[in-house]
Amino acid sequence: MNKIFNCSNCLRMQYELLKGMFFDDIEETNNYVLCTSKVMDDCFWNLAYLKNKADNDILVEIENKLIDLNRAPCMYIGRDDESFKENKALLLNHHYQIKDTDVFMILTDYQNVDCDLKIKVVESENEYQDFMKVLASAYNDNIENSDENVYADAVTKCYYDAVKNSINSGKTYHIIGYNEDNKPVSVATLNVANGVGIINNVGTAQGYWNKGYSKQVLTFLINLFKEKGGIDLILCTEYQSKNQTYYEKLGFKEIYVMEQYIKCE
Repeated sequence: MNKIFNCSNCLRMQYELLKGMFFDDIEETNNYVLCTSKVMDDCFWNLAYLKNKADNDILVEIENKLIDLNRAPCMYIGRDDESFKENKALLLNHHYQIKDTDVFMILTDYQNVDCDLKIKVVESENEYQDFMKVLASAYNDNIENSDENVYADAVTKCYYDAVKNSINSGKTYHIIGYNEDNKPVSVATLNVANGVGIINNVGTAQGYWNKGYSKQVLTFLINLFKEKGGIDLILCTEYQSKNQTYYEKLGFKEIYVMEQYIKCE
């Protein structure tokens, strides 16, 4: 590991890798890092991380900036931060509720797996449609082997547009795997710049789970990352979830845990 990894650094890296695709602006003060998006209106792309011990004035300052953008107040705090307990109490006292606990992970070791899929980087309109079809199926329990390219609840229209606009960008690589019947079955996204990479959109279409397809796609992704001169490859997932366990088995190691709080009406 060539860099110091904490929440501030991870958020900066996420912003740099995903700006123009999802993020649009970042502001950093001595007290917080604020990332926002013009097109994505949910809390995953409009958030503030409290770097140090906050107070009422700092909280209101951040809230007003998010409200001015018509975004719901969303705060992150790191479990390893010295001010974690104080900031958690502050948020709870201001009617925030914990929504998610996320973990940043970094690749420390990885063993290639045998590949039966035809895997490539998305370049054409048809491949893009196939990519989004798999992603919609993977993230929506109501879709089962649908041949329609629908907008899943977890994959909004603006998300689709952001993915499409990032094709052939030179730093974003949407990866898709086809099975022996030429059916698109598994996908992932790699963003890489200045030696740092981040993984998003890992998913396999319903009806094709537990066949090792994601491992094959991730093997392709990691090898591509290395070809592009990558050094540190990170991802963010749900803390102590089956996804974290899955990534740990693939060679990823936990480096940072943070809690997400949303203000209740």
